[in-house]
Amino acid sequence: MTVGILTYHWEDNYGATLQAYATYRAIRELGHTPMLIDLRLPYSPPLMSRIIFALKRRRFNVFRKKYFTTLSPTCYHSVDELRANPPQCDCYLTGSDQTWNPYIAKNLLPAYFLTFGPDSVRRITYATSIGLDKWPGSDAISDSDISKALNRFDTLLLREDTAIDICRDIFGHPATQVADPVLLHTDYSDLIGISPESSGEVIAYKLIDDAEFYDMAADTARRLGLPIRSIGSIRRIKGYRSTYPESVQDWVRRFASAEYVLTDSFHGTVFSLLYHKPFVIYTGDPKRVTRIESLLRQVNLSDRIIYAGATSDDMFRIARTPIDWNNIDKTIAAMRKDSMLNLQKALGDIHPRQTD
Repeated sequence: MTVGILTYHWEDNYGATLQAYATYRAIRELGHTPMLIDLRLPYSPPLMSRIIFALKRRRFNVFRKKYFTTLSPTCYHSVDELRANPPQCDCYLTGSDQTWNPYIAKNLLPAYFLTFGPDSVRRITYATSIGLDKWPGSDAISDSDISKALNRFDTLLLREDTAIDICRDIFGHPATQVADPVLLHTDYSDLIGISPESSGEVIAYKLIDDAEFYDMAADTARRLGLPIRSIGSIRRIKGYRSTYPESVQDWVRRFASAEYVLTDSFHGTVFSLLYHKPFVIYTGDPKRVTRIESLLRQVNLSDRIIYAGATSDDMFRIARTPIDWNNIDKTIAAMRKDSMLNLQKALGDIHPRQTD
């Protein structure tokens, strides 16, 4: 059957693009036809930003053209457009990433609760994330309307435990926790080929600019006796190697070949786990690390996170603390198996639902 995937597939963000790819790939591997519903968040940066980020956008577009081969015939820019001309699918799937985060989806939030299309279309979530520990509410859709929208869903599969709590306590709907779609695949050799040799580098991937982080990371790399490279960022930091902008594939290669990873990124954490890279999570704002905390609780690695006020001694100590990768692999394998079974079950009914 045709599964329409509604996620952040058009954003020039490495994690968002790779989770969209991983979901698309998983649907195909389960024997269905994935189709990305081409809903795009508003993109209207000033001219200077367009010029500065033109090469990055071009490289992301090359990736999307190669790997996102099936998109909805219509490109949508609003909830009204989706309701007026809904994509023709057997099933709508929303997720993963933070598709239910009101601060990111903004006025498009009702779309990500699938408030369009006929009742006969099956509706599910997969690894849908809110990315917050408390629900802030939304001007675009009320809590009661969200609850009504969720009545139309056949299956709710969410990513972090805090999203499970919000869905139950605020919207009145139980849900099941599943793994991020990137974890559904054991490796990404289909993107990067055979795992590259070690680069002998410490990789720093920081989403939120933080001078304290860069100082601590540089000191940690010095004490490890390794060069440090900033990836995924246009910032030029004294003492750091830099290559910008990496293609999506090269971004994955950086993690696969790293000696150590220092980051505040959820998907940076995911790829560190997949490629067995000792990592440290640093965040200056505990509210922004909800998704990572949830994942690391699942794999019993919560002690890899440090917060504002930590020192480079803390970062160095954690970086040097060994990880039992055998146990991690077993835990992730179990998560992967359960999550694929849940997704397969959610997609199992290939017949359209009958309306009352």
